[in-house]
Amino acid sequence: MKKIIPVFLTIILAISLCACSGGGDKVKFTPNLSSPFTVNAVIEYDDTTSEAVFRKYGNANWDIEFSSPNTLAGVVLSYRDDNVEASYKGLSFSVPKSALPVKSIISAFIEVVDTLSQQTEIDAVEDEGLMEIEGELSQGKYTLKLDKNGGLAEFDMPNLDVDIDFTSFVSDPSVSEPTTQPQTEASTQTETTEAVTE
Repeated sequence: MKKIIPVFLTIILAISLCACSGGGDKVKFTPNLSSPFTVNAVIEYDDTTSEAVFRKYGNANWDIEFSSPNTLAGVVLSYRDDNVEASYKGLSFSVPKSALPVKSIISAFIEVVDTLSQQTEIDAVEDEGLMEIEGELSQGKYTLKLDKNGGLAEFDMPNLDVDIDFTSFVSDPSVSEPTTQPQTEASTQTETTEAVTE
C-alpha cells in the first residue's frame, strides 16, 4: 500500500503538469481585420509610453495619430504602400528621429496585420478568452492577440522590448481612404503667406 500512494501521486502530478503546459486550446479562427477599422493603442517601448489611434483603410494604407508623449502629440504617420509620411496640423515633413523606433515597430505590426487580414482562417491558441497567433518577421518573433470577435487586443515583440495594448476596436467597412488633404492645406498656407508678404 505504501508503494501505491507515491506512484498514484506521481501520476496525478504528471497529468497536472501536462494540462498546465498546454497553454490553451488550438483552434481555427477567422480574424476581423480585412475591413477598415479604428482602434486605440498604448505603445510601450524601451521605457517609453506612447498613445495613438490606429486607422486602417486597406492593406498598406494606414494612419497612426499620436496623442502622447508631447514630442509626438498631433503627429500623424501615414503609411501608403511602401511610403511613410509624417504630418502635423496639415504640414507634411519627413519622419522625425524621435519617431524612427516607433515607425519601425508600427511597420512590423502593419506587416503582420495586413498578412493575416488576407487569410480567411488562421491557426490560433485560445487562452483566457483571447486568440494568440505567433510568428516571426525579420525583426524577430511576435505574438498577436485578438479578442473572440477577431478585433485587435495586443501585439508584442520581446526582442524589441515592445508591447502594444489595444482598446475600443471598431470595424467600419464604409470607411474610405482619405484624400491628400494635408498637402492641400500646406499649399494653401504657403499661398496665404506669400500674399500677405506681397
